[in-house]
Amino acid sequence: MLHFDFDGSEMKRIADEFGATEKQLRYAYSRALRRTAFNMKTQARKGLRERLGLRSASELRKRMAGFKFKRGSGSDLGGVRMWFGLNDLRASAFKGRAKDTSGGASIAGRSVPGGFVAKNSKGQRTLMRRVGTSRYPIAEARIDIEDVASLFVEDEVFDEIEEVFFKNFRAEIRARTIYEVGA
Repeated sequence: MLHFDFDGSEMKRIADEFGATEKQLRYAYSRALRRTAFNMKTQARKGLRERLGLRSASELRKRMAGFKFKRGSGSDLGGVRMWFGLNDLRASAFKGRAKDTSGGASIAGRSVPGGFVAKNSKGQRTLMRRVGTSRYPIAEARIDIEDVASLFVEDEVFDEIEEVFFKNFRAEIRARTIYEVGA
């Protein structure tokens, strides 16, 4: 789990610039935090789809559904928790053609030892793997994404989180003070 702390003095400086009250600062902080979390989730989904070579982002959308905002009390302004599911993905989620190789099978440059090409329940060619030692049952092979996905999310997506947060925070404080939004 990644943890981020935003500079409280910078938030206070922005609030003072627009003459915001403590209540306006709290509301602007919570709204900016939610908007930032949504933005980071969207960037991660789009980037991971491209980086992993997936057919669609629907597989990732299910894995990034949860982010919860925790309202703070007293001097604590609150926080947000984001969850990214980095479990193995089905082989049919990847772009490319499934091919038999000498040691098993591969799809999109990822090999599955002991795998073979067969049609899934939708009639698509995909990689399958035997569940036990006998001929049946078989199941669709799953490909590990944890290393690639966690590196991408930590290094490229959350690298910009502070800039995005302060852009959202400034816009919220401005709207709440100048235009009296949510007053």
